[in-house]
Amino acid sequence: MEAYSGKIIDAHVHVFGKGTQGVRDMLAFEKEQGYKACNYLSCECMGDAAQNALGIYLKLCAPENFAFGGLTYRYDCDFAAELDALWDIGFDGMKMVEDKPTLRKQLGVPFNDRRYDGFYAKLEEKQIPLLAHVADPEECWDKDLIPDWAFAAGYFYGDGTYVEKETLYTEVEDVLTRFPGLRIILAHCFFMSADLERLDALMQRHPNVCLDIVSGTEMYWNFGRRPDDWRAFFLKYQDRIIYGTDNMNLYDAREIENARITNDLQRGFLMSTGPVHAWDKVTQGIALPQEVLEKILRGNFLRLTGGAPRPLNRAAAARYLRARLENKALALTEEERAVTAEVLTLLADG
Repeated sequence: MEAYSGKIIDAHVHVFGKGTQGVRDMLAFEKEQGYKACNYLSCECMGDAAQNALGIYLKLCAPENFAFGGLTYRYDCDFAAELDALWDIGFDGMKMVEDKPTLRKQLGVPFNDRRYDGFYAKLEEKQIPLLAHVADPEECWDKDLIPDWAFAAGYFYGDGTYVEKETLYTEVEDVLTRFPGLRIILAHCFFMSADLERLDALMQRHPNVCLDIVSGTEMYWNFGRRPDDWRAFFLKYQDRIIYGTDNMNLYDAREIENARITNDLQRGFLMSTGPVHAWDKVTQGIALPQEVLEKILRGNFLRLTGGAPRPLNRAAAARYLRARLENKALALTEEERAVTAEVLTLLADG
């Protein structure tokens, strides 16, 4: 493997549980893995109304990192107004995971729902990046192909009660057509790693679309089946591919080891000239040139986010958190209230 000589930005990380300690634990794992900086993605739509507060905490305690905000669905939220508030605070972009099939079933709001139009229009106008998780691997709709772990986790969508994958793709195409200037990053290679030609056609139709290459490990096994073709794809779209990991705050020893293996797999695939082993499987490295690695591992993300993390507006952040504590419609749990109040106090303490 030819070592990459630059510094890597991990553009796709999360924190679930443990409050501000979870942020510190995630940062410790990022440091262990050698990343220069990371991009925290708020997932408020998953049911944790303290996710944006944790993004504020990250910017407060480790301002060299980035944070993308998330939307709430606990009441009839004005999505465009929420974007304005988060942008004023200093968030660097927005995250949507609303169209992961489990969440789509729960929330029932299509990606192209007209309630998002003002939100998308403002993202387009201000050139604010949006990182969107849409769909899941195709085997999640096929009971004969879905991995045991995914079935056990509740990620089987072929029982007729979940949205079809093609419906999700149609909705995204509608948004990309109506908002052609949208700076969107489609997470996990848009779950099209099994259909390179279709993904290539999408990239040609929509020149503002970027992809992140975060595992789902099925993506890297698919890459390994056609390494020469995928290497050509990476070279062709070298300005529109972004590195990330899905790293988070983990506490189970097996999950931590799996995360280490996944990080090695991703970097090995990009840099290695030969086979890259992970667990009992193998993919084939595509050995990208250093100048291409520089773009994928940091440069493309920096270009989309203005070159550096946006500074935290402490006053705006404090107003936002205080309003959340007072918002009865948000119905904060005791844990969410405690995290929000803690971050508000830290802002006041300076």
